[in-house]
Amino acid sequence: MPGHLGSRSLTARYSYSDLLRQLFFIAAIGGDTLDESNYLKYQLQDHPDLKIASPDTIEYAFQELRQQTREVTSTSGAVHQINEHSGFNKLLVTLCSNLLLSANGSYMMDYDGHMVENTKEDNAFTYKQTEGYYPVVCSINKMPVYMQNRNGNTPESYAQKAVIETAINNCKEKNININAFRADACCYEKSTIEYLESRGITFYIRAENCRSLMDALTDEPDWQPGMLGNKKVEVCSIEERIFGEKKYRRIVAYRYKQKGQLTFDDTNGYRYYAIVTSDTETSVLECINLYNQRGCDGEHHFEELDHDFNWNKLPFDNIEMNTIYMYGMLVAYLLFNAVKIAFAKGINFIDKTMRIKNFILHFVTLPAKWIKSGRRWILNIYTTKDYSPLWSS
Repeated sequence: MPGHLGSRSLTARYSYSDLLRQLFFIAAIGGDTLDESNYLKYQLQDHPDLKIASPDTIEYAFQELRQQTREVTSTSGAVHQINEHSGFNKLLVTLCSNLLLSANGSYMMDYDGHMVENTKEDNAFTYKQTEGYYPVVCSINKMPVYMQNRNGNTPESYAQKAVIETAINNCKEKNININAFRADACCYEKSTIEYLESRGITFYIRAENCRSLMDALTDEPDWQPGMLGNKKVEVCSIEERIFGEKKYRRIVAYRYKQKGQLTFDDTNGYRYYAIVTSDTETSVLECINLYNQRGCDGEHHFEELDHDFNWNKLPFDNIEMNTIYMYGMLVAYLLFNAVKIAFAKGINFIDKTMRIKNFILHFVTLPAKWIKSGRRWILNIYTTKDYSPLWSS
């Protein structure tokens, strides 16, 4: 970690690695504040190796890591506040490369924004008329590889090409090949699509229902019946010029009869959804299903970050410190997934999809004691479950 985050003072008792690991410990006991460190320190005082810092020490270290917020004023007069840490973003990729992803593997990257509601003094109103931050995250198989924090009034579409390009380049440095990309309509922009095409990356991006596209879909005669999950739909694939260009791109779309109140986007009683893609080989239904999987692969980790890793309980009063805390919890989330995957290989009662609460039942609310015998420290566990494969593997 020193290569990514720098080194602390020679007189510092705790390294950044120690403190980030401690955030993982706090989450792993179901803690939701930095003050849980005091509880950890008491409970683990007999551990022969672990060093547990005080909450103040963690705050001092975060002060060292904080980055200045960049303010950009748009042509409409809106002030966008951007805060990120390039070292942490490279650390996320390194952890994924070393612990969770295969070297030289090819992966699909998901891009999405997430509203982190809070009452901090430097927050802003979101488009949902709530207050908070609006970070964007690039992830692979639910594993975050890039995060940029923003104030609530900055939409996920803002400067997204630069974020995507940096995230892909960071992955390339660690031999993680991004061969596919998936996002909602926030990435339906000419510059982003042209960038992905120039890199040879297959993309699946939700298309905005502009008038010209809607006219093309409603005029299309070749709609075929299909099933998306348990829903009956009609699907089609067309070649359409978008962004006012002469170049044609593939649009896969589906529609279904809308019951009840219609909206402005509903036409002839149908609700339409369209995806622009550079995938010319895959069938329409397969393309749509692949895009729809982003709900599981590209969004569900936000629920875990909010409720298991305390993004919804930010401890500081400014975006700069809270951004470092959010990065720290992303590291904790990756460590948790690495632990689950490693443990699941040895013991059958561990599931790679388990949440923190389930993990706590197996590993935290478990009577155990460190004892010293024959000049060795031994962890004596009082349980009928067989944990021995964790030590024998």
